Amino acid sequence: MLHNGIMIPKPESGGEEPGNHAGSDRPRLPRRATVSWCLFDFANSSYTTLIITLAYALYYRDVVVVAVDNRGDQYWGMANFIAMLTVALVSPVAGAVADFSGRKKLFLILTTLLTVTATALMYFVQPGDVVFGMLLFVIGTVGFEGGYVFYNAFLPDVSTPRTVGRISGWGWAVGYVGGLLCVWACLPWIRQPLKSAAGEVLPAGVAAFQTSFLIVAAFYLVFALPAFYWLREAAPQGAMRGWTDYTVAGFRRVWETLSHLREYKETAKFIVASLLFTDGITTVMTFAVIYATKTMGFSNAESVWLVLIMNIVAFPGALGSGYLADWIGARRTLILTLLLWIAVVVTGYLADSKVMFWVMAAGAALGMGSTQAVGRSFMSQITPPERQSEFFGFYVLSGKFGSMFGPLVFGTISRVTASQRLAVLSLSPFFLLGLGFMLWINEERALKAASVK
Repeated sequence: MLHNGIMIPKPESGGEEPGNHAGSDRPRLPRRATVSWCLFDFANSSYTTLIITLAYALYYRDVVVVAVDNRGDQYWGMANFIAMLTVALVSPVAGAVADFSGRKKLFLILTTLLTVTATALMYFVQPGDVVFGMLLFVIGTVGFEGGYVFYNAFLPDVSTPRTVGRISGWGWAVGYVGGLLCVWACLPWIRQPLKSAAGEVLPAGVAAFQTSFLIVAAFYLVFALPAFYWLREAAPQGAMRGWTDYTVAGFRRVWETLSHLREYKETAKFIVASLLFTDGITTVMTFAVIYATKTMGFSNAESVWLVLIMNIVAFPGALGSGYLADWIGARRTLILTLLLWIAVVVTGYLADSKVMFWVMAAGAALGMGSTQAVGRSFMSQITPPERQSEFFGFYVLSGKFGSMFGPLVFGTISRVTASQRLAVLSLSPFFLLGLGFMLWINEERALKAASVK
């Protein structure tokens, strides 16, 4: 059969099903595996929404870091830098080890438990605990982001070449619903003010936000359980005697991938493009609520509504972009989303009213789901089936290397210039350069290279 102009072998017995990745040896999986895979995104979006974007972001900047200037922005950017640097160094090796050992699910469980534990411990972070609060955020984010290596690597196991775009889109869309519901569950606590009109920290607000961190941890764990039970993976690619052997094999495969990456030139271009535009997206997600409260004068209640509305708008963006990618191609769809992001950054810089900011936020919400959902499915299509975990490790590596610098640059510019508007404008080169690389990619050549074993 033809897939975007590339010949793909038919399955041996009629019809494609999730888990029967055409042209591979992957076992058939029941539909519940696809559902549980999407449900994991439902679970971990609670961390993205409440910890990275809303509740803990505000709590750390306004309560933990006691400062009248923009020092909180800088510390928050540093925390993200450290977390992403750690993920960038670990993820490619972890992906290679997962491929060789056939233990993707084990790594997915371990990284999830790491994040859940760190999130629950945030309950004990008090005003002034700058280092302790940063450490828990770094640990939780390393687990969260590192887990995406193994989660993303399951995508070919729960989809077919014809459905990979829409299933990836469904994963992101369901994730936004999860984030939305977790915000709703935490609403009685996070809508309380953290400071008085005079700028004094309110003990009741501190206790309320601390409770919300426990709710996030419980939400994450409960809805991740179906994936732990129903996802299955292919047999190990090799027999090793212990974790040392797996690690050595992992480093060896990473080196082999680096040396062979020139055989997948179009994939390499996309990895660079992803490094750039993911940097911008991550920074927007990291500082959206902080920017709204500091520069646009949003109250805590308005910030909660901001996140709720953005998750609602992001749902059709993620879902629709998956179908659009299956229709016109992932590369064209990504180009359209990057043009949207450039408009978002310019609007954010120029916004002089809450109405204009809401327009910008709606555009960012559409871009968040669509760019990441289509990017993931495109990476799956242009990656050799036998090295999915390893190549997705590099995909995460590119994104996290980029994500290290965006928040750090934003935080530094914000503190040095005392202007968050200039910090927002500093994100435009990431999207412009990412767009340039996407225009350079030959999609047909990329698909053909990945299909040749």
